[in-house]
Amino acid sequence: MPEATYSLIFRGDLIEGFTANEVKTRMARLFKSQAQSVEHLFSGRPLILKKGLSRAHAEQFQVTLGKLGAQVTIRNECSGETIQVGSATKSQPADGLNTSTVQAPNWTLAPMEGNLVRDHERKEVAPVRVSVGHISLRAAEGFLLDETERDRGEILPVQVPQWDIH
Repeated sequence: MPEATYSLIFRGDLIEGFTANEVKTRMARLFKSQAQSVEHLFSGRPLILKKGLSRAHAEQFQVTLGKLGAQVTIRNECSGETIQVGSATKSQPADGLNTSTVQAPNWTLAPMEGNLVRDHERKEVAPVRVSVGHISLRAAEGFLLDETERDRGEILPVQVPQWDIH
């Protein structure tokens, strides 16, 4: 059985304590390109940075990019299983003590892949046919109504109150 291969997925998520500009600059330096050229990596959509990796190489890339501030995930190309090795943080408290007594869960948003609703769970909606044959377009100038559409009936007097404002 051949060895499983893994892909490195990046959605533009940052590790807590890093700024977007800082991470973009560091990734540009790593990829030997300009900061503007890595801008598309931060779109929020999952992008494959590298595929066909062994698990050890994928984890090594994840750690390296984590040190730069980029939160990447590893996906098994055969099973589609996402593997989270661990996340780095930028700094520890200055005194070296852990100030929190409760360990917060390492929750992230799920990547936008596919649909949340399965095909058999979808409700079929019949398409609506709207007749548009009576609609016409014209330049946005002049009156909105044609002469034939205007009512030329009796002009009614309008009583305007006299307001004395001092």
